[in-house]
Amino acid sequence: MGSIAATHEWNLPDAPGPEADALARETGLPRLLAGVLLRRGLSSPQTVDEFIAPHAALLHSPAALPDIAPATSRILAAVRDREPVLVYGDYDTDGVTGTALLVSTLRSLGAGVLAYLPHREAEGYGLSLNGVTHARDNGCRLIVTVDCGVADFESVAAARAAGIDVVVTDHHEPRKAGRIQRSDAGGRLSDVPDELPDALAVVDPKRADSAYPFSELAGCGVAFKLAWSLFKVAGRSSADLTPVLDLVGLGTIADVVPLLGENRVIARLGLRNIRLSRRPGIQALLEVAGLRGRELTSRDVGFGLAPRINAAGRVGHADLALRLLLTADPAEATAIARELDGLNRSRQSIEESILAAATARIEEGRLHEQRVMVVPGEGWHEGVIGIVASKLVDRYYRPCVVVALKADRGKGSARSVTGFDLHAALSACSGHLLGFGGHRYAAGLQVSRDRLAPLAAALNEYAAGLPDAVFQPTLHVEAVAGLEEIDDALLGFLARFEPFGPDNPEPLFASLGIEVVGCPRRVGRDHLKFSVRSGGTVLPAIAWGRSSALLDIEVGRRHHLDVCYSVRQDSFRGRRRTELEILDLRTSSAGGPAT
Repeated sequence: MGSIAATHEWNLPDAPGPEADALARETGLPRLLAGVLLRRGLSSPQTVDEFIAPHAALLHSPAALPDIAPATSRILAAVRDREPVLVYGDYDTDGVTGTALLVSTLRSLGAGVLAYLPHREAEGYGLSLNGVTHARDNGCRLIVTVDCGVADFESVAAARAAGIDVVVTDHHEPRKAGRIQRSDAGGRLSDVPDELPDALAVVDPKRADSAYPFSELAGCGVAFKLAWSLFKVAGRSSADLTPVLDLVGLGTIADVVPLLGENRVIARLGLRNIRLSRRPGIQALLEVAGLRGRELTSRDVGFGLAPRINAAGRVGHADLALRLLLTADPAEATAIARELDGLNRSRQSIEESILAAATARIEEGRLHEQRVMVVPGEGWHEGVIGIVASKLVDRYYRPCVVVALKADRGKGSARSVTGFDLHAALSACSGHLLGFGGHRYAAGLQVSRDRLAPLAAALNEYAAGLPDAVFQPTLHVEAVAGLEEIDDALLGFLARFEPFGPDNPEPLFASLGIEVVGCPRRVGRDHLKFSVRSGGTVLPAIAWGRSSALLDIEVGRRHHLDVCYSVRQDSFRGRRRTELEILDLRTSSAGGPAT
């Protein structure tokens, strides 16, 4: 029999101690999950309850956000004086949902509102000069940005020169004065002053002078806080915000922000309100994604809803997605949702082609041997390179910058691994860039063609100062479990750990020395399906991309494996079914074939 090798390092935890026993008694959690939450820093019944059952009372008042008071005052003055207001958003799900949220809010307050989303290729990310011109030509003396603006110095200055006030709402890191060498241990940039655009207000929880207790809101989350402040000052009830919880939840889950703290509350409330939404566009989107009437998870949003909204901005124009979220006409919503579904299929085809070309370039140039991969391509579609970068990170476990080249410059999308702060790295290498923006997990940039090689060298020089472990693909197992512990009680509590996402990953379990039973088989293109047994418990399992392990499992002999997995439970023909989703496996030293 051959030996099956793991593809990752496994970081196995110590067995739960008496603290886990005490927390399990106090909360009613299974001991296994009490140990998981202890390792995540939740050590009291109160913190566990807030995690398991997040509720609206845990949301912070918007009053502590920087510039929220002048922003609120100026917008309400525009409402009172019947000035038209331009809401200017971004073209991704975060920006589109935040734009729809503010447009809905302002209309409910009686404002005259125009919305503007830039064209990704023609205008690029951020407040564009075209957008400023559009505001001026339509008599708008106020622009409110969503999910952009904190780095748009030129456009904000042009607006002010035209007599237009700008209220920026954003969640990206402000530009720093001076060169940044490296972020501190907590991932935030060093104590270097912010450079802010000359806007009337810059509402951004990542400002260095912010007193707001949670810095990781999504762009739509900041827009939600502004809506809350507007309602409060206008004398409206906070309950009037309920109709926009579907939008802020959808945008928050879709964006790459930590799903802890306030984001977790927003996401949990959002999932419930997406399913129950009275918005025809949301219901039509659920229908085309095959999700209508189901209890929703963060995976449903990330893989079912968000890609269809994003497809408009990636291969068409984001206005289409905004129309979907704002329409009151069910027939129009159905037609738009179907059109977005078609655009998403087109996006997938383009993405597959670029991913194949980028992978070939990495392999030919052995770029995966570097700590940071910079992968340029001629004429690549700018709308999909962010997804390609994410998939390359998944495959190679390296921070990756994918650059679409056109003429003498390129636009890039960057994605990262845990422990590598993209925004800090790009700040340190900003001398090689025409511009950049983003946060620690994801970023966009512009670069001259002749600066690509120096940029790659500078990013790798920056990365050389970080520990080797940052670039080693590692599975952080949170509990070693016997299969008998994967029971209905555990699965019921595990469902309450949702929504999963950055900084709140789905818990990974490991079971050691378990026996393969039956006949393993290949399914799909490259997956391995089999069953495992420990004691009297037998569970089905699927290992993605590991069909080659079939060669090392001889039919008729007993094989023992160590497996690292997450747990799935779904309904099949009316019956609940539990399955292990294997992330890695290896031949076990705890058992072996019968002799």
